[in-house]
Amino acid sequence: MVLSLLFWMFLHWSTLERKKNMDASQANSMLNSFDEEMEDFELEVSHREGTQLITFILGSEKYGLKILKVRELISYPEVMTRIPGMPDFIVGMINLRGLVIPVIDLRLRFGMDIGEYDKYTVIIIVQVENKMIGMIVDSVADVVYLEDEKTQASSDISTNIDTQFIQGVANIRDDMVILLDVDHLLSEQELVQLNN
Repeated sequence: MVLSLLFWMFLHWSTLERKKNMDASQANSMLNSFDEEMEDFELEVSHREGTQLITFILGSEKYGLKILKVRELISYPEVMTRIPGMPDFIVGMINLRGLVIPVIDLRLRFGMDIGEYDKYTVIIIVQVENKMIGMIVDSVADVVYLEDEKTQASSDISTNIDTQFIQGVANIRDDMVILLDVDHLLSEQELVQLNN
């Protein structure tokens, strides 16, 4: 049931991305059709093999992470509380239904220029060890399947991002997707700081 709700969220984000200029009646019509889309999607899921990924955009590149690491997607909030004494890339914390979650700006973590937060900016809530962490991304792209044998080592790509954050790279639907290793986004020391 949890994964079904997660898939529904991904369908929702993906469809919104395709329908950026729709009016209210079109949006309502789209939302009313989600039940049928969900049934079709679950049928497709039951017949597929491989690793499911959620893909997202950061700068000019597409990234992917294992869907089982994802707990929730939320819009970028208007209010975020700063955490004193933290690295710049830990931009604050949010309260999600009583759970305090630290938030990382992936652009800053990867040494990229800071981006402008807009209506497509998303926080992906992921599980890192025993802690929930939010990751700010430019936008969510899609949910895809990755056949394990199509993954290449991170040493096979040229990128400015530290390879400790990367599990590998894959060509999916003619797009190069950098596979993110969320378990190494924070050092042990940074995790200890957040837990204190």
